[in-house]
Amino acid sequence: MRFAVLALGIGVAMAGCSAKQTAATDQSATGQRTTRRTNVITLQEIRENGTAPSLSDLIRQVRPGWPSNVTVFVNNDPFGGPESLRNLSVSNTSEIRFITKSEAQMKWGSRFQDVIQVITR
Repeated sequence: MRFAVLALGIGVAMAGCSAKQTAATDQSATGQRTTRRTNVITLQEIRENGTAPSLSDLIRQVRPGWPSNVTVFVNNDPFGGPESLRNLSVSNTSEIRFITKSEAQMKWGSRFQDVIQVITR
């Protein structure tokens, strides 16, 4: 009887554990289910859409809802306005981030509005 109760308890515990997904499972590169963060364009997305002639075209294709009136940063340095995205190479870019006004002001000071940060390789 004790053995049956113990086996039942272990079975229930194992079923509960298998139903839960851990953060490590969700973030694994080999996981079938990926979560897309809308404020980041990843290297994978850049490679999948690598036919875009410029970063401004790539951003319009991949994240059409991002604001167009932004300051552009390359790595952590101010680079220019939104038109400067036309001069940046898609092939040298590893990640693109949209940073809201409040986040940008905390990071770089009150003179900045929304920022698109381009991280290069």
